[in-house]
Amino acid sequence: MKPHFLLALVFILSFFQLNAQIPQIDVKHYKIELSVNDADDTIKVLENIAFAHINFEKPIVFNLKSLNKKGKGMHISALSVSGHNSNFTHKNDSLYIYIKDRDAIDNYELSIAFQGIPQDGLVIGKNKFGARTFFGDNWPNRAQNWFVCNDHLSDKSSVEFIVTAPQKYTVVANGALLSVQKKKKRKTFHFSSTVPIPTKVMIIGIAKLSQTLSGTFQGTSVKSFTYPESQSEANSDLSLAPNILEFFSEYVAPYAFEKLDNVQSTTRFGGMENAGCIFYDESALDGTGSAEHLIAHEIAHQWFGNSVTEKDWSQLWLSEGFATYLTNIYIEQTKGELAFQEQLKKDRNKIISFEKRYQHPVVDQSYRSLMDLLNPNSYQKGGWVLHMLRGEIGDDLFREALSAYYQKYQLSNADSKDFQNVVEQISGTDLDWFFKQWIHTAGHPKLDIHANIESRKLSLQVNQKENIFRFPFKIEIHCTEGPTIKRTLNITQISTLKDIITRYPIKFVVFDPEIELLFERVK
Repeated sequence: MKPHFLLALVFILSFFQLNAQIPQIDVKHYKIELSVNDADDTIKVLENIAFAHINFEKPIVFNLKSLNKKGKGMHISALSVSGHNSNFTHKNDSLYIYIKDRDAIDNYELSIAFQGIPQDGLVIGKNKFGARTFFGDNWPNRAQNWFVCNDHLSDKSSVEFIVTAPQKYTVVANGALLSVQKKKKRKTFHFSSTVPIPTKVMIIGIAKLSQTLSGTFQGTSVKSFTYPESQSEANSDLSLAPNILEFFSEYVAPYAFEKLDNVQSTTRFGGMENAGCIFYDESALDGTGSAEHLIAHEIAHQWFGNSVTEKDWSQLWLSEGFATYLTNIYIEQTKGELAFQEQLKKDRNKIISFEKRYQHPVVDQSYRSLMDLLNPNSYQKGGWVLHMLRGEIGDDLFREALSAYYQKYQLSNADSKDFQNVVEQISGTDLDWFFKQWIHTAGHPKLDIHANIESRKLSLQVNQKENIFRFPFKIEIHCTEGPTIKRTLNITQISTLKDIITRYPIKFVVFDPEIELLFERVK
């Protein structure tokens, strides 16, 4: 191994352990052959990765969890690159591959055999009924626990899973099911997804599952996979999925994936938006209908998060905020305006409460752990930013901008600036102030509001505490007679004064009557 390569290896090692991003590698396709058994938790994997080495100044590196002190992790038994045995080092959860004449070619195929007990990522255990299960659970960068990968959401690729398991199990995975073969009390399922996706949503699931066709939409099958013991309850909840798929397909753009499977699972999260194969917590699907918002949220992710994927973790609101607000739009269209506004109020309360503990912008560069980003800033505040953007540019332009953004970046990656540019182009408006204020600045307007009513006169004073924000502040004036009077104050400074004279005596005033502003009332 050459000296300059060793120096680079030491530097890259410390960098990638923190960031899990390997920009000199561009993966084109994963083919993962994996087998499991019921005797123990060991998995055996044969993997082929088609990739390009796009920066020869840096070594070829992949993510794969090493063996830990408890004996969990992966042990490599064979490795070759483009048919030739290659030297490699596997330590500190990184796989370094050395090719002598690496300048001669930039496209390779890595073939690797390994086995071990996953530390995480592929969750092996028992469901609530005591049955053995295996479920992929990759977010944010836990795929490397069970297969070799560039475990960062910026490197999207197609994926192929060939999974062999005891015959009693059903296997689910991303992509179309190409074949099922039976041999000696074992079954092998072959799935292929030609749509490029990030590793965070590349998964398999292995369990005793009942399968039901919930419906189809524009040629896409929508299936439910549930535990036999709760099949009736879970199928009742998941029967909503075809209509939700139709709603988002018409509101945003056509669906991008080969199928839509909805799977009852035993993993860490309440729901996980795995591409075309969504996992839901085993207890969330109870037949009461309470999972409707969860189902809508995870299906919305198929557009934002899976097809259009954020470039880096700090941009998570482009996934979670979008899914949160699209769910609210679904509520608006199916449950009505009042239900929509009630959900906005709940979301606003979560944001206000969270900001008292954690004062960071939506695009957060200072997180300590990727799991820290699963917070109301990414979800509810991200959704509220979209809601206020909709109010700023209007319903029609908002929907047009959302669809245009999706069309431009589908099957690829984007960041907040990319989204801003599309919105500005569609609306013909400079919105730099809006994005700087709402996603790059911590906090929200904190308003000390004084309203003095003297018969037909309203004297209004709005004082901003802490940061100074720019926003329209709508009020409704209710009088003893006549129609409700609506006014909008354009707030741009620390204190705004306004006197309003009405025809009839004033009874009361309502601030932000249509729930359009993220703000907190303080004294």
